Parts: sequence; structure tokens; C-alpha cells
Amino acid sequence: MKYSLLVGAFVMIAGLACAQETATPVVELGLDYSLLHATPAAGGSQITSNGGSSVFVYNLNRTVGLVADFGAYHNGSVHGSFDSDTTFTYLFGPRFTWRRWSRVTPYTQFLFGGARISASFANQGTVANTDENGFALAAGGGVDIAISRHIAFKPIQLEYVMTQASDFAGSQSKVQNDLRYSAGIVFRFGEK
Repeated sequence: MKYSLLVGAFVMIAGLACAQETATPVVELGLDYSLLHATPAAGGSQITSNGGSSVFVYNLNRTVGLVADFGAYHNGSVHGSFDSDTTFTYLFGPRFTWRRWSRVTPYTQFLFGGARISASFANQGTVANTDENGFALAAGGGVDIAISRHIAFKPIQLEYVMTQASDFAGSQSKVQNDLRYSAGIVFRFGEK
């Protein structure tokens, strides 16, 4: 039900746009607020972290761009035995954009890279810290709405984010299936 509402919102926004094509910016820089909801595969507590990301896009042509996405997310009151959790992501990959309308620009992207997960444990009156690096990927899409020629508003970007790091209690590889929601502002430079 939730996914059908999101698809409906994308269709409505696209339908409201004019059918006039727009120029393609050479470079796009985005600053986003992000909400990262992590679900550990081992059945641990779900974690929702607030944070943000900075996004750099170099557009090769009207359709294909190269993305670099750097994000940081923190939760200071995690359920269970964790006292805090911080995740840093560094992701790179292609973006496919539909530049058919003058104001609305929908896109999908597939990003690969890594994640650094830091956690603090409360263990019998002492605090233990641990850091893990692992593989990460993100797949999803969003919509940018032009405010002016060089500034756009991103009301929604939804992505499945998978992070893989060692279990904090041992050396087994664990997968976290995450959902990332982002919204922010995009600055556009140059034209192709």
C-alpha cells in the first residue's frame, strides 16, 4: 500500500509538469537531509538514524550521470545493548535521468561503495567502542523540482541501502537491509 502511494505521487508530480524539455546541467551538487532505517539480518533491533549526505553528479549526457554520494547518520539512543550508532557511507555509480519536463526531473541510481559503522556498547558499567568497514550499495530513485535555472528542490529520494559489516559480537559477516529517505536542495552548474 505504501509503495503504491509513492508511485502515485511520482506519477502525479510528473503529470503536473510541462512537456517542454530542459537543458542538461554539466554538474549538480546536492545537500540532503536523510533518514536511514536499518534492519539487521540477524533479527536485532531496528535502528533509525538521522543525518545527511552531499551528492556530486557529473552528467555525461541528457540521460546518464556519474554520482558520488557521501553520507553520515547517527542515532544516540539505540534499542538493546547499543548506546549509540554512527554510519558513514561513500557510494559511487550511475544515475539515469528523464529530462522530459521543464520543472520535474525524475531519476534512478545504482550506487556501490562502502560503509563505516561505529557503535558504543554499555557492557556491565563500562563503555566499549567498535568500528567496522564493509561493502555497501544503494538502489532507488527520486525527483528534483526546479525552482530556478540553477536551483532545484528534492522532495523525495527513496533507496534500498544494503550494508555489510562484521557482527559486533563476533567475526561473522552480517547484512543490514536499510531504507534511506532523503530530501534537500540541488545546485546546478553549466549546460549541455
